[in-house]
Amino acid sequence: MASQRSDTLRADLSGDIGELARKYATLEEKLLSFDADRLSDRAQFDESRARDRQLSDRLDDIQARTDRLAARGPQPESVDWRLAEVEYLLRIANRLATLGRSRDAALAALTEADGLLLTMDDPSLQPLRSQLADDILALRSMPRPDIEGLALRLVSLSKRVDSLPLAGQRQEDRGTVSGTSGSSGWARLKSKVSDFFAGIFRVRQAAESPAPLLSPEESFFLRRSLELELQAARIAVLTNDLSAYRASLGSARRWTEEYFDRGDAGVRAFVSALGELEDREIESEMPDISGSLQALLSMEASRLP
Repeated sequence: MASQRSDTLRADLSGDIGELARKYATLEEKLLSFDADRLSDRAQFDESRARDRQLSDRLDDIQARTDRLAARGPQPESVDWRLAEVEYLLRIANRLATLGRSRDAALAALTEADGLLLTMDDPSLQPLRSQLADDILALRSMPRPDIEGLALRLVSLSKRVDSLPLAGQRQEDRGTVSGTSGSSGWARLKSKVSDFFAGIFRVRQAAESPAPLLSPEESFFLRRSLELELQAARIAVLTNDLSAYRASLGSARRWTEEYFDRGDAGVRAFVSALGELEDREIESEMPDISGSLQALLSMEASRLP
């Protein structure tokens, strides 16, 4: 029976190793692509920040004009100008929403547009303001996943991997993890992967326990494998890849449940945290806020002679 359990474990781990090796290669490619994208994103960010500053200045200018108009009271002769300003703001908001950009900037543009309409004191604008109120509410009701918080939680879980006891590990051995000292864990893992395939997971059976034990190097590889899954999940969070995020966390949870001591409170808490994170949403689509712009365009068209 003990030999059969060892053979089963070896077969399971062999399959997992092949899958993990492929994932490791894919992750390396994704990391390189992610670094390249970050360079591109930095240039786009600088350009976007300049545009946002211009937008902020424009909104401040419009707000100042709105305040002056409100102080003077209704000005019939400026209706066309104010409607043009409203259209400009609505187009900005819709462009931001279409590109999946800043919710706050889009919300600010819609709010400023509503402020301008308020100063006009025109009952015929009520349908437009009603639609604008719907679009503003849609933005305010938009779920906002805590991407930074999720990434930090995954980093925190990675730091706990070395403290998790393996299934069948003796109590006196739980304070140390062979092969994980120093800061070169990932470099050592990369150099050892090819060597591991020469003798995949030699399982030792402890006489006093039916649970199979892993050698120090096998334990080291298991822990680095788990860290790799958590790193993949963190990258998926940052790149907004929900399917990869859940697949990596599912693999991490399965590895933890299969190869670590589920009787340990720390392991149970670790598995629970993985399950909770796996259920989290990391994608948030911008709502359709084109209704107010379409309403304005229709209203303007109906006013043409």
